[in-house]
Amino acid sequence: MSQLGGSAVEGVPSPRRVELDEAELVRRAQLGSAAAFDQLVLTRGPDLYRYLVVRLRNESDARDALQETMTAAWQALPALRQPDRFWPWLVAIAARKAAAIIRGRVREEHTLDLLAHDDENLLEIRDAIDSLPEHLREMLILRYRLE
Repeated sequence: MSQLGGSAVEGVPSPRRVELDEAELVRRAQLGSAAAFDQLVLTRGPDLYRYLVVRLRNESDARDALQETMTAAWQALPALRQPDRFWPWLVAIAARKAAAIIRGRVREEHTLDLLAHDDENLLEIRDAIDSLPEHLREMLILRYRLE
C-alpha cells in the first residue's frame, strides 16, 4: 500500500518543484552552463515572445527584442542575486528592450517627417531637437506627435 502511494505521488510534479527546477537551471547557467541557459530559453522564450508581440505589435520587432533580451540576460545572469526571480527579471529586460525599439520608431518617424520637407527652418528645428537630452527630446516628440 505504501509503495502504491509513493509511486502515485512521485509521478505528479508539484508546482513548487517546477520553480526549483528553474532556479537550479539559473544557478547552473550563472556558473557558465550554456546547456542550462538553452533550457531556460526553450522554457521561457515562447511566453516572452508572446509578451513582446503584444507590446510591440510587430513580429519582426518582437523577434529582434527577444534576441536582444536573451543576449542581455546571458551577459547579466551572473549578477542575478535571486535565481527564483528569473522570470520577472527577464520580463523587465524585455520591457526595456521593447521600449528602446519603440523610442527608435518614434525617432525614425520624426526624422523621416522632417526630411520630407525642404524647408531650412525644419532642418534647424530637427538639429535643435536632436541636441536636447534624450528625456526632453522624447517628451517633446511625444507631445507633438500625439496631439
